[in-house]
Amino acid sequence: MNTSKRITWQEKPELLQRLAKDSVRSKYISSVLMLMATSLSVVQLGFGSGLFAAILVLMCMGSLIVLFFPFRYAGFPWIIGTYLVCFLMEYLIR
Repeated sequence: MNTSKRITWQEKPELLQRLAKDSVRSKYISSVLMLMATSLSVVQLGFGSGLFAAILVLMCMGSLIVLFFPFRYAGFPWIIGTYLVCFLMEYLIR
């Protein structure tokens, strides 16, 4: 989405602007992050369920991007705050 020419994003952070200029590097970075996340999921859950969970996470992220991005419902601080709350709940409830 960062390297797309069809999507306009006026308030793009500086780091994402620099990565958008070099689309090949941006795609490599996103591929490496995706492989790391998938491999961690496979290590944690096993092969079959780890791949299934990685596919579900991709589908969920795609749906959330399509839902929230055009309407500007959630900004960067809101997303980070939600992530931190979920992270803390995960480790404090155990």
